[in-house]
Amino acid sequence: MKTEVSLNGKKEEVKTMNFHGIIPPVVTLFDEAGNLDIELNRSYMDQIISRNIDGILLMGSSGEFSSLTTEERKLYVREMIKHINGRVPVMVGVGHTALKEVHELTSYAEEHGADGVLVVNPYYWKLSDEQLYRYYSSVADHTNLQVFIYNIPLLTGQNISVELIKRLVVDHSNIAGIKETVSDFGHLRQVLTEVKKVRSDFRVFSAFDEHLLPAQMIGAAGSINGSAVFAPEISVDLYNSYQKGDLEKAQKNHQMISKLMDIYTYGPTFFTAMKEAVHQRWFDVSAGHRAPCDVFPADLRDKVTALLKNIDMKEGVQ
Repeated sequence: MKTEVSLNGKKEEVKTMNFHGIIPPVVTLFDEAGNLDIELNRSYMDQIISRNIDGILLMGSSGEFSSLTTEERKLYVREMIKHINGRVPVMVGVGHTALKEVHELTSYAEEHGADGVLVVNPYYWKLSDEQLYRYYSSVADHTNLQVFIYNIPLLTGQNISVELIKRLVVDHSNIAGIKETVSDFGHLRQVLTEVKKVRSDFRVFSAFDEHLLPAQMIGAAGSINGSAVFAPEISVDLYNSYQKGDLEKAQKNHQMISKLMDIYTYGPTFFTAMKEAVHQRWFDVSAGHRAPCDVFPADLRDKVTALLKNIDMKEGVQ
């Protein structure tokens, strides 16, 4: 569906889907030789969609976009969007250090039915606010899709300022929201309060699992959080409980999610442990990995097994 939005006297046609709630940044599954396993990924989509999630993010950090070739990313995105078949809204990560590649991936996602794109700021070089403004403006001008900014200073080495975000959303109606992967909750709060003054429809998604509940309490649109890739029920129940005003249940789920945060400590590439958890929960084949991330701590599998044994998706983490 497309809608015409008027901003600063300009009318723009923007594809709209109501991204909200729990949007798992799904891991990408490989076979034991490290190649994309399309059929296994299709099965994974079915498993996670059946847990009442509100959307899916393909090719985020957890999806190892930086380890795939452009052609592999296109293959994966095309096949997963086709298989999801409109059951939930789909956001596609199009991050790259080369702007031309971002344009190409964005066009490809739009052509194949994505509902939005997630755009990380270029990593390696630190850019000025003016350079970042031009980067995001170029992507927004290139597509009719909703564009979501991806702020993850832990991996890019650069935090995106509130003033820059405000400037971008005033000038581009299809810059629709942001994923805030920041440890500083104050920054997330500032984005919520300050950016909404200039764009009331701007959507802020928390990312760190333990920010899910407090972010909801100050008006976040939802969460794109790591534990939702292997234990989506807990995040979904937390979000729904809060929306219904059941704060006691929301708090209980928040305590469960806080315990799941241990999975981030099992190795430097956190998606490796998450992928192991996905395999142990739903599949009877060993998790495949791509070099150099096929080397991981020897006790990783045992730690994941122990974590999952303490999870009851009806009763939560014990």
